[in-house]
Amino acid sequence: MVLFLALACAHTQATWEYVPHAAVDQPLPAVSVIVSDPRCRDVADALAVGLSTREGIQVVPDASARLHLNLCRVDIRTEVDVTQLYPGLGAGLTGGVEQRDVAIRGAGQAVMTVEIEGKPVAMVNAEGHRVRMIRETDTDRLQRRATVQASVIRDLADELAQKVAPTAERIRRRWYRNPTPGTARALHNQAVDAERTGDLGEALRLARMAVEVSQTVGSVGYVRALEQRVSETP
Repeated sequence: MVLFLALACAHTQATWEYVPHAAVDQPLPAVSVIVSDPRCRDVADALAVGLSTREGIQVVPDASARLHLNLCRVDIRTEVDVTQLYPGLGAGLTGGVEQRDVAIRGAGQAVMTVEIEGKPVAMVNAEGHRVRMIRETDTDRLQRRATVQASVIRDLADELAQKVAPTAERIRRRWYRNPTPGTARALHNQAVDAERTGDLGEALRLARMAVEVSQTVGSVGYVRALEQRVSETP
């Protein structure tokens, strides 16, 4: 128990806020949402509602800036995983026990073109993923599927809205207390410091060095998170 508490107190969190870069350099005080793909209707409705709640932007039908939803896809599937559980020899049973886990998985993608005065100036995309575990005996599977689908659509709309009219996002990173200099934890802290000051290139370099010293699930995940941020930053 003492060892567990010591490990639990070995790190904390560093938290800060930042505003992502918009896909378009110039401000867009008013936009219209246009559907080119009929499958984008639900995403377009959610996007229009989401943008209308943000400060500094309005959704109007005759705006010179138009958001064209060109391609949308939302796939919802139900999977049943079967696991055979075999009791110990002392249980008095010779056969196995079958356990079924039901997962409703949703995946979505949307592609949007931003046009100003009839000219395309940017193309952005969004992805969404949701998973919900349910009991095999659950009689409301259709309702659960509808909930997962609505969540994926909302995720797509939120990501597209962030690329048009971004708002502040909160970032949380693991922070190690008093790490030994030169160790993977010390390099990780230096990477977080660089990321917090906006130097994403240096943060990624230090994070990769930390992985080379000690590769863990957390360190690899941090590198991937930084790579994602770098790819989204002009």
